Amino acid sequence: MKLSVQHDWKLGPSSLIDESTSLVSKNPQPLSTRPPLSKKWSQFLKHHWLAVLIGVISEILILSGAVLLTYYLANNSTSVTGNTASSDIDSSTALSFTGTRSAPANISSCTFGFTYINGKCWRLFTDPQTRENADSACMSYGGSTLVSIKNEQENNAILNFVPNSAVENLWTGLHCKANTTCNWDLESRSTDTNLVYTNFASGLSSNECVYFITAGSEAGKWKSDSCNQTMSFICELPSTIHDDNCDNIYNNHCYLRYDLSYTVAEAQTFCKTKCANLVSINSANENRYVQSIYNDTNGYIQLGAMLLSSDDIYWLDGSLPVYNNIKRTLNGNCLFMSVSKHRRGFWYTVECTQRSWFLCKRPAGIVC
Repeated sequence: MKLSVQHDWKLGPSSLIDESTSLVSKNPQPLSTRPPLSKKWSQFLKHHWLAVLIGVISEILILSGAVLLTYYLANNSTSVTGNTASSDIDSSTALSFTGTRSAPANISSCTFGFTYINGKCWRLFTDPQTRENADSACMSYGGSTLVSIKNEQENNAILNFVPNSAVENLWTGLHCKANTTCNWDLESRSTDTNLVYTNFASGLSSNECVYFITAGSEAGKWKSDSCNQTMSFICELPSTIHDDNCDNIYNNHCYLRYDLSYTVAEAQTFCKTKCANLVSINSANENRYVQSIYNDTNGYIQLGAMLLSSDDIYWLDGSLPVYNNIKRTLNGNCLFMSVSKHRRGFWYTVECTQRSWFLCKRPAGIVC
């Protein structure tokens, strides 16, 4: 749609157009000759020298900045060895970072002093513990779990990762029941009960807790024993992209904790200002990691989800509902997670107007 503006100009003493400046003069004068070009430039510079000077200085600064940026990028493109650690696994590169040196952007690395092995992060603990205590120890390191072994390559990698023959057996994250059903990660309550890869020495046994043999003729094989036995163990985390602007990083995501009492709507609006959403949880291991962020407190935190029906969860960040840890449905449709010691990790429905602390989640590496 074009807007037309009509002006009703009237000539008069106060008019913008004066009769003395009419396009057609009552007393026409002969045309004067045009001043030479050099004289025009002199007059232009006389009246606009400051603007010209500022423009010239700006161009010099822009060119200088481009030269310096090119020099900086050229020098930094060759310095990527500062965060690389050695490993006994030939096909892997171990990456770690501390508070003074950061890992290269967009390169998978490990937190909590873990070592990067074939896409995973492992850390060996040689102090023997019961299965339960070993799992608790892993939990204190960023919600890590006891090691899982999903294929022959990972099975062989453990033998190379633990070359010390003094470490005879290692607890794994495999837990079996009734000599028939096994699951990785004791607390996962996962619906995936099918073991794609196994390496038991002589079939399953009646004991629940599975360990890995590191020495002797059965090195690399698995057996089960009483969970009260004490053994060394390996904790495992997923590798992640490093983020200098985030303290809590897990599986390529940054988690921002805010101990503020907001409603779900208020918390989601706040998270948006941080280029994030209220936290979504898409696996048992991620649920475990979120718990580890709140190991210093009791109570509840908000999740970025609404329960539309008994088994239909809607995540505010668009995540698919692939994991569910609802313990009880009460009044309301919003989901809270318990971070209390005795009910840690379970989800409950509450009224969406209820206030609580919350956790924001965004992809790692984003500068907001």
